[in-house]
Amino acid sequence: MQQASAVMDRPEAVRENTLAILSDLTETAQRFGLPTPAFNLARYGEKLADNTYQALVVGEAKRGKSTFVNALIGRDILPTDVDIATCQVFRICPAEGEAYRLRFEDDSSREISAADLPRYGSQVVADAGGAPRLDQVIRWIEVDVPARFLPANVRILDTPGLGALYAAHAQITQRFVPHADAVLFVLDSQSPIGEPEIQFIAKLLEVTRSIFFVQTKIDQFRREAWQDIQRRNQEILRKQFGDRLADTRVWPISSINLRKAAQTADEDYLMVSRHKELAAALRTFLFRVAGWSRSAEAILLAGNYQAQARQTLAARLAALTEESKQKRLALQQQALERRKQFEADWGERGQHRRDLLESIQKIIALGKQAIRNGFQPGGDLERRFRDRIEALESAEERQRLMQSLPQEVEAQAFELWQEVLHATEAKCAAVLEPFSLAVEGVLLPSAGDSLASHWEGRPTPEVPQWNPEKLLKVARGVGFAGGTASLLAAVGMGPAGLVVAPMIFLLSLYVDQRAELNAGKQEALRYLAELLQRLRNHLLVDVDLVAGRFSLMDECFHSLERSLGDRIGKLTAQKLAEAQAESDRLGEEARLDDQERQVKAEETRRQLADWDGIGSRLQEARGDLEELERGLGADK
Repeated sequence: MQQASAVMDRPEAVRENTLAILSDLTETAQRFGLPTPAFNLARYGEKLADNTYQALVVGEAKRGKSTFVNALIGRDILPTDVDIATCQVFRICPAEGEAYRLRFEDDSSREISAADLPRYGSQVVADAGGAPRLDQVIRWIEVDVPARFLPANVRILDTPGLGALYAAHAQITQRFVPHADAVLFVLDSQSPIGEPEIQFIAKLLEVTRSIFFVQTKIDQFRREAWQDIQRRNQEILRKQFGDRLADTRVWPISSINLRKAAQTADEDYLMVSRHKELAAALRTFLFRVAGWSRSAEAILLAGNYQAQARQTLAARLAALTEESKQKRLALQQQALERRKQFEADWGERGQHRRDLLESIQKIIALGKQAIRNGFQPGGDLERRFRDRIEALESAEERQRLMQSLPQEVEAQAFELWQEVLHATEAKCAAVLEPFSLAVEGVLLPSAGDSLASHWEGRPTPEVPQWNPEKLLKVARGVGFAGGTASLLAAVGMGPAGLVVAPMIFLLSLYVDQRAELNAGKQEALRYLAELLQRLRNHLLVDVDLVAGRFSLMDECFHSLERSLGDRIGKLTAQKLAEAQAESDRLGEEARLDDQERQVKAEETRRQLADWDGIGSRLQEARGDLEELERGLGADK
């Protein structure tokens, strides 16, 4: 434990040092009248100061996932009844008091009681009639409770047990992994990782490599038995995924003994639960995969801003030490011209701004059309399931598909929606680049908040048209329209005898089964059409202009368009004000006499030295991070 504590002391020191540097950087920039730091820099500072991590807990049904989360809380809060069809995510936050609420997709909330958890845990929509709005669709259920064994800076997102509903994997992956800093994957001690779990891990790795493995129920088996399963799990993870995972270790836990430790305060129960080792490993893991990157990205962004803002100070000093008054006035005039040109291009009536907003509108329109194409009859979404229905080979297969079809259609629809939305955002990022360059150039070479940084690291593919070829051609079952007689004639069989009679019976039975299966396929196709029509009505059609309600698709894409337009307007106004202030400064300094200019130049030199001091601290912090990364890598 002392070693684990020492490991975590270093990241905490780096985090506090990074926060101190960011605070000094922002305060000094304001005091020196430098351009406003990038918006993202403040966001990283807030995340570092908040110092909390969200861990998404996933796992197949009956692995003890909710029992494990309840053990971390120290009470049986989450429903564990197998008869309750839980379909919601619970967000558990350690708190001094208790509070329970529904969080909706429009970010509004509704207070509920602990007794309501099982009921709302089995709902997607909170008691809404007709097609639900965003303020009726539950994002997750928030549970704020004193959590005895949950680290104070960790928030748990507990997902439903997946069971056989493998189609829900994509939905959970796409929807909730972006909310999480890491994934806790729950296994048990009865058997090693199975093929469904391997497939799900592969799906998760498409989004994140930060997966922490927990093995429950060690109290139900002999030590040698569960340790053997633990070793086999680790071997499978290394063999299947290798370096694709941030860590392939599997951490054992006895939820039952951890729960007893909470009830009795008996340290012996806590020791045999293996919680202390798991908690220390989890804290180290979360910092390795999330905390380190927060500090590193903040230091990198701060370093870029410091270097660019230094050019502003250097340019000021150069203007103050310029002997020719004519050249000093020329510098002011150049600053005025840059501002004037920026306003002409990007101001409210600027042609470049109009062109940019028009490009964004076209990209938004293409995105909406891509959604329509995917959801329309005969579109990509319908073809995906029609192919599967046509490939069914038995009534049992059809029955299983019919049971899972609503969840699978929802999951595939959500995945298609996300793909189109991400492609639309990427295209918007590409057309924003000229504006970003103009923002950086309006002042003397200096830093500026860049909209493009909001999309940094995202790909910029073309907006998909959603008309892919079928991945697999499946042969349809042979239909025997003429019944048994036609079948016998087709195969050249004569009158029935003792030898051929059993064969005739079997073939007749086969024909009847095929007819029943084909009828079942038609029923499945009708059900699919009904589900897709409901989706289209809900996402694309449900509009009430009198009430001011647009379709969910329009609201989603219009929100993106509005946010980009507002950000462009605010950033333009901010940079115009900063450019005017810099021009006014140059004008005032141009009118100073020699002695006043000398005093001002000396002040600017001191500012430059102070600013370089912050740059040196950033360099040292970068070195500390590199050393810490090597140390965490060795600990892994």
